[in-house]
Amino acid sequence: MQGIRQLMHIVSSMVLYSLLMILLVVTVLVSVTVVDRFLPSNRSQDRPPLFGAYVIISPSMVPNINVQDAVITVRVPTKKLKLYDVITFLSKDIDTHGVPITHRIVGLLSTETGETAFRTKGDNNKMQDRAIILQSEVLGKVFFRIPMLGYVRTFVTSPVGFLITVVLPLSSAGVMEVLRLIKKKNSKNSKEPDVI
Repeated sequence: MQGIRQLMHIVSSMVLYSLLMILLVVTVLVSVTVVDRFLPSNRSQDRPPLFGAYVIISPSMVPNINVQDAVITVRVPTKKLKLYDVITFLSKDIDTHGVPITHRIVGLLSTETGETAFRTKGDNNKMQDRAIILQSEVLGKVFFRIPMLGYVRTFVTSPVGFLITVVLPLSSAGVMEVLRLIKKKNSKNSKEPDVI
């Protein structure tokens, strides 16, 4: 029985530290993004956030990025984007207009106004995308992939997942605190001498 308790303690400590590290990374990313968004020099500009996170919902980038993987993007000057970079951009196709798409740059073009434009293609697609992507439509360059994170998001946002990941832990913490207070009160009452 002691061995099981030690194992449970080790596992729970590892999970807690992992969650703490994830929370720390998310906090740093959100803080940097908020600071970037509200700097006086950036307020007037209409541009994407410094960091973005997107869940992949189509197999167009398989095998490099799979369905339900999450990609983290960082805003970079479009002049620094080069051939074969993977970018996330707003779709211009009729059926997916305005939806973020993650594909690879397979061609660099210049518009009539001198603006750089990009020809893109999904790694798993046979043909290039029909639409040419302008600088203003690029949300960011993919710099990190988190495998299968979309499944976690789908589970947590489901009623059962919300119950298991949010409601039950909060309820358990509340019950444990109430029991601790009752135990503390009972031990305090038992220590008081009887008055005659």
